[in-house]
Amino acid sequence: MAMSAVPDFGVAHFDLNDVGSGSICYSTKSGFRRFQSGGDLMNDIWITNLDMVPRQLPSLRSNKFLQTKITTLAEDLGVELTGFKQVDGVDKGGMVDVARVLNHTRDLVAAAYPWKAPDREWSKPRLGECIAELLPSVERPVPQVEVALQGAYQSWSSPQMQPKLVYDRGSRMVYLRRNRMQHALDIMRTPLPTGGWVATKPNLDALLDPSLPSLVEVMIEWRHADADLVSLIAFGADAGDTKIRRWVSQIELTWLIKYARIEVRSAYSANTAAPLPVQLQLPRLIAGDPVYQLSIPHGLVAEAHWTGLARPPYSRRARAGEITTTSVWFRAMDRAISFQMALAARQLGGNVTGYGSGGVQVRLENTSVEQLVEVADAVGACHPCLASEVVGRERGDM
Repeated sequence: MAMSAVPDFGVAHFDLNDVGSGSICYSTKSGFRRFQSGGDLMNDIWITNLDMVPRQLPSLRSNKFLQTKITTLAEDLGVELTGFKQVDGVDKGGMVDVARVLNHTRDLVAAAYPWKAPDREWSKPRLGECIAELLPSVERPVPQVEVALQGAYQSWSSPQMQPKLVYDRGSRMVYLRRNRMQHALDIMRTPLPTGGWVATKPNLDALLDPSLPSLVEVMIEWRHADADLVSLIAFGADAGDTKIRRWVSQIELTWLIKYARIEVRSAYSANTAAPLPVQLQLPRLIAGDPVYQLSIPHGLVAEAHWTGLARPPYSRRARAGEITTTSVWFRAMDRAISFQMALAARQLGGNVTGYGSGGVQVRLENTSVEQLVEVADAVGACHPCLASEVVGRERGDM
């Protein structure tokens, strides 16, 4: 695809976190410029620090356009995204560094995938959805297990924080994350159910056979489990969903039985398990060389790719996202990996507030940089990433 047909990526920072307010934007093509409101930003794609953007402003994207927020991306780069802040003619507000990474990411996506109608294909609110739109559809809805799939899906886990009214000034909210590329590859190696579903007898041992993936309706007994551990498991505690879960995939069942008594009510088994089809795997341009694990843009694309596959595609019939077996299995594997990170962080004294997408958010008290690195190593994370508000506070900016 010719680069001239690809929209440029820029960063737009709103002072009041409101689309009606103004501030400054930056792109590698046009440099810095001020704007009065979001309506002034036309053409190109402007990734903002806003949680939501109105549909009538098609050039704007929320900070969720990438799976990683741009504030977190700035922290990965060792800068803080604060808008326009120049010292001796050098940008100290993080926008230049973030914009360079975004444009490298854009170039990779444009070169790695078969774009045909960029005006439409780049219009999705998330990069993962843009990529998923380009990939062949190889999975069809299965009405027989529709309810089971909906009940087994959980994307983010939100444990109830341990009660503590006051934290010391030295406490830090830290996001510990695996290498994005490695996590994407691990998720996408997960064997997927194929060959159709059949109702099966509620035999727990048979339902754990990895060659026959299963969806299981369960009743979970937490009576003798540690209360803090139950909170950490956060079964059904997805911040974006309020439904009561009664179904689990085989992946989730495998580790839940270590911590709770489980009674099987009903179940479905697939005829076999198979790898993700080749045409849905990461392109070689993104994952063809182990050295790409050191590249932030390659990692961002890999993260968008797997989350795009794991995100329920929109169904016009249901007027909502339609849960697929790929969605459930990828998210279940992600939850299993992320839970182990959360468990390790808790055992080291951290107060876990959420986990998923190969990372865990945890509050740690009076922790030195050396100790933060030790915690990161213990949970299998790349490096600690301080929450922006904590960075600002400790630098005296807030």
